Amino acid sequence: MKIAEALNIIDEGWVKKKRGFRVHFQKQVDSEFITDYVPNKEEKPLESDVVTWRLAWKLFQAAKSENPVTGEGEMVNIYVVDDLGNPVKSYATNQLQIYNEKDMGESPTYLSAKNTNS
Repeated sequence: MKIAEALNIIDEGWVKKKRGFRVHFQKQVDSEFITDYVPNKEEKPLESDVVTWRLAWKLFQAAKSENPVTGEGEMVNIYVVDDLGNPVKSYATNQLQIYNEKDMGESPTYLSAKNTNS
């Protein structure tokens, strides 16, 4: 085997370092749910998953509601994603966590995170 072939095999199987993290959330605006991020996609992502999970938790603490009906502007389904938009497991539990989880039905973003949690 040539060195170039070996390096290709290693590159394909190697765990890639994440290039950054964002807090994903959904909120109701004009009776419709939108997906947004902190920092937003135009800004540089955060470098630390720990910092990003702490930010997600603080947003959850500020936004949580016991009301089963989601109100206008309420942030729901708060979790961390990597630079490619894939859900990231919590540094503390090694499990995906969704703060202020509300069922969004057939929303592809919500289903992606929900299925990763299983």
